Amino acid sequence: MKEEIEKYYNDLAKDYDIDRFSNSYGQYIHKQEDEILKKYLNENETAFNLDIACGTGRFLKYADYGIDISKKMVEVSKNKYPLKKISIEDAEHLSFQDSFFDNVISFHLFMHLKVGNMSKVLCEVNRVLKKGGYFIFDIPSEKRRKLTGYNSSNWHGANQISVSLLKKLTSSEWELISYYGTAFFPIHLIPKNFRKIIVRLDSLMSKFFLKEYSSHLIFILRKK
Repeated sequence: MKEEIEKYYNDLAKDYDIDRFSNSYGQYIHKQEDEILKKYLNENETAFNLDIACGTGRFLKYADYGIDISKKMVEVSKNKYPLKKISIEDAEHLSFQDSFFDNVISFHLFMHLKVGNMSKVLCEVNRVLKKGGYFIFDIPSEKRRKLTGYNSSNWHGANQISVSLLKKLTSSEWELISYYGTAFFPIHLIPKNFRKIIVRLDSLMSKFFLKEYSSHLIFILRKK
């Protein structure tokens, strides 16, 4: 499966930014994700932050280190951020020493992995993260998918999780600080001209008691 993921993103790398995040759909998602990262990370304190599955570098303003399994994605991000330390790596087998990073982020990675592989990544992140450091990541919501009857036909975006399962997977080594939703409303059904307005309401809905029914969940874990 890793080979399939690598090939998929290698093929997309060249036009990824334009295809995925230059349109109103991608900007909607990016705005919500970025607002949450700003709550916990400082753009001026990035020297020992890591972005796992950094892709073309969408969130490398929060980290001086980035890794990705896709060679082509790494090439694009290196061209955009020549002073960053970006490398090709497998998130399940990180090359960094123990307790090296202050914070770690990862977006649009766990959605592709099985729960067992996700647990391996969690263990590796815990190893390379300093005590008290944050791990911030996203994953599709199991409750939302059950509500809509969504099923992935292949590995792409096939993984999802509930808050209760996430707590079970992380309770021994992590403290769940908070979690947020993104894309509470079905963006694809919202007219493009209204998305900039609706995203503010979406962000509010994604913070309150129905937030677990958002399309994706963003978790903020702190290493114990």
